[in-house]
Amino acid sequence: MGQQSPGWLLGIVLYLSLCLSMAGPALSFDQRVLDSTVSVLPQWPGKAVGGLGGPAGRAPEGSGVAIRPGGYIATAYHVIEPAVGLEVRLSDGRILAAELVGADEASDIAILKIAADLPAFVPAPRAPVGSRACIVANAYGLDLSVTCGVVSANNVANAGFNAVEDFIQTDAAANPGSSGGALVDGEGRLLGMVSAIFASQGDGNIGINFAVSSGLLERVAEDLIAGGAVTYVDAGWRLERPPRDMLSQKAGALVAALPPSGAASLAGVQTGDLVTAIAGRPVRHPRDAMSALALVRPGGEVVLDLWRDGRDRRVTVSFPAREERPAVPATAAQDCAFPDPVCLARQAVFPVSGFDPLASSVRIGRGLLVTNRHVVGDRDTVTVYTPSGPRPGRVLPSSYPGDLALIEVEGLPEDGHVLKVRGPEDLTGPLHTVGADIDRREIRVFEPGRLVFEPAADAPLGRLHVTSFMQPGVSGGALVNEAGELVGIAVGGGEGRFEAIPLSDVTRLVLGRGGPDAGAVQARLGEALVACRAALDAFDPSVAESDAETVVSLTASCRDSDNYGLLLEAGRALGAARVFDAALDLQLEAAEQVPNSMNAWLSVMVSLQAAGRLEELEQPARTVLRLADGNPSALRRAFAAGILVKNRDLAEAAHAAMRTAGLPDAATAGQVLARNWPDRP
Repeated sequence: MGQQSPGWLLGIVLYLSLCLSMAGPALSFDQRVLDSTVSVLPQWPGKAVGGLGGPAGRAPEGSGVAIRPGGYIATAYHVIEPAVGLEVRLSDGRILAAELVGADEASDIAILKIAADLPAFVPAPRAPVGSRACIVANAYGLDLSVTCGVVSANNVANAGFNAVEDFIQTDAAANPGSSGGALVDGEGRLLGMVSAIFASQGDGNIGINFAVSSGLLERVAEDLIAGGAVTYVDAGWRLERPPRDMLSQKAGALVAALPPSGAASLAGVQTGDLVTAIAGRPVRHPRDAMSALALVRPGGEVVLDLWRDGRDRRVTVSFPAREERPAVPATAAQDCAFPDPVCLARQAVFPVSGFDPLASSVRIGRGLLVTNRHVVGDRDTVTVYTPSGPRPGRVLPSSYPGDLALIEVEGLPEDGHVLKVRGPEDLTGPLHTVGADIDRREIRVFEPGRLVFEPAADAPLGRLHVTSFMQPGVSGGALVNEAGELVGIAVGGGEGRFEAIPLSDVTRLVLGRGGPDAGAVQARLGEALVACRAALDAFDPSVAESDAETVVSLTASCRDSDNYGLLLEAGRALGAARVFDAALDLQLEAAEQVPNSMNAWLSVMVSLQAAGRLEELEQPARTVLRLADGNPSALRRAFAAGILVKNRDLAEAAHAAMRTAGLPDAATAGQVLARNWPDRP
């Protein structure tokens, strides 16, 4: 089951209040819907196979929905992604082999085919918020069951699970195994396919669940059935969140860059326009635009509502029947749609394989690369992949204590590009991550973001906090500005909250090379990092609560690594095992190391609530609210914390931030405030 950070447990307060206010008489359910739903039984490497009589919930299982005659079944891609074999169990108990027709990771949709013609679901019309909704799914591998609730929100595009999102949010209960199941309306028509839940520490349902809309499901399925892959249209723009002064007049997504031959430019869109709606759907965030365009097929067109020079305007954007990447200016690299200096930075980034099987490294000298310490681990040598073939790289000891390492390698291009370690002139504009794309097997430039926070002043190992997109493989890669200047070394992150190590730390790394304690520091931290990783891989949350020795071993090795990322990961693992005191110790240590990390403080909030230590929740919640920068999940969590601890000031501050950010559930939050404080105007 796809999961967001467990901190969403706090959101239960808001949605429980909504559900209680809407309680009504029970309604009947059309049992024929079960015939159009299946249990999906993937065979994952090293795992038991579902449906063979083992304990429910121990084998990976999911759900699926019949979408077309001829045995076509839709399910969530994450259910079957690692599978080496596929079967489905029908509502009558039969188990049939299934073949994979195609999958789209961006939307988390996969299409299977079986040798049985099930009745296909009929798509439902748009369901208003508050209308009845039921999930039909194989929760916990216990076979098909039905849970009902209401539609909580439509057109959710910023939940942070998938690259392409058009979700219906519901409080109908979903649990592990429900992924791929059906969300239906009161007449049994298909509203969407269950894709993700925000889960508690125990992976249980807390009433905040998401289904891919039937519109996006149908659009993706058509491409997958026709050709095994999905082609999305591209307007040829770069959208950003507008500045606060513009948001005070109109909400929307700001057109920040616009190649002249892109679809939007040809339709008359201009740089500086505010996109306020697409096909009648409100746009409050760049991801809203992505969601709306995902429903448009190549060869189609869409109406855009814009705001320009204080006036509303409307244009129609047409897309070519066979979508091609918009042309870029002739001076730019033809395979890179970003400014020339940014594209040039790719020549200074090299894939590297060490303790981490594939990551990135940045050339900062003739034969000198920098990467993350967690990439090299305890290795003395790594493999660097150069244009002339793989080259051995020697890890150079340094007394620098953070998550960076130096690599010396021969055979780099003599005239190759080098990114200088010097203070960049500009951090205010778009920032790009340049690193290895594992799927494409190339170094590429990822979608830009912006600086959210610089390192905290009192944090010797603080980080740059950015919205620049990162994914597995880019660790150790470059974060550059529009001038192609090195800003930092990418580390990772998620949910729109990404981090990089600043250039001042790279300088400390280089200056610490060859010092009297360099070898000892390198060996100590490398060995602890590997030990922590091994302890995490072997950790079993189901027995940890009663196994003090395992907890002590994991805690000690991860603390010795002094690695912020591993401290957080170990803290989450201990929290899942309900060893909350140990979890909080590591999470607070991570937050102390990187004080501006919203990821760390959200983890602290989750553990405090799960441990029942609500009296300590206010300060972390206020920190999250300070760091939120409009992030929807952080604002919702801060609001729910205010309700939990009965702190009116905190709840109202979070609610105000939700309204400023244009979150669709801000109105519901206002209702919750009024119920908790009836005297509120």
